[in-house]
Amino acid sequence: YLDEMIRLEGRGDEIPREVCGCEGEEPLLYRCRDCFGAEMVCRSCVLQWHAHNPLHRVEEWGGTFFVRVSLKLLGLRVQLGHNPGEKCYNPKPAAGDDFIVIDVHGIHEIGLDFCGCETAQIHYKQLIRAQWFPATVISPHTAATFALMEFFHLLTFESKVSAYEFYHSIARRTDNTSITPIRV
Repeated sequence: YLDEMIRLEGRGDEIPREVCGCEGEEPLLYRCRDCFGAEMVCRSCVLQWHAHNPLHRVEEWGGTFFVRVSLKLLGLRVQLGHNPGEKCYNPKPAAGDDFIVIDVHGIHEIGLDFCGCETAQIHYKQLIRAQWFPATVISPHTAATFALMEFFHLLTFESKVSAYEFYHSIARRTDNTSITPIRV
């Protein structure tokens, strides 16, 4: 098992492949820790694959090892108020283009656009319809996924975990080295 575990820390079978399966010219630099398999893809493909999974943990190959990179830094924008893939003609970026979502995968800084169309709902309703619970109803900057809240609810019954311990476990899942400060 150990040799396979070590193999997963590197590029694995992707070493001989130079370009992505999409037949584009971009190099294979990215992989997702939460998608099935360990396939490496180009920037365009990782963004396309994660339009419906914006809270997955993506890593970028740095030449000798993988480094975690946010989908926001790669250019992914999450549009609320419309079905995934639909274009909003009046997107309103979250205040300061600075939005945090806490999920069972970790704490994510995302690029979030609220719908600004004439028939758009208020921001907190747009978040709730995406199954993200806002930390405040006025100008929300942080939300927790419904999946996270359900997970915490079950853990409080089964293991008596406190909110403090649970949050720090999620923060460690985001960065177990504590090198990067966790924002909330």
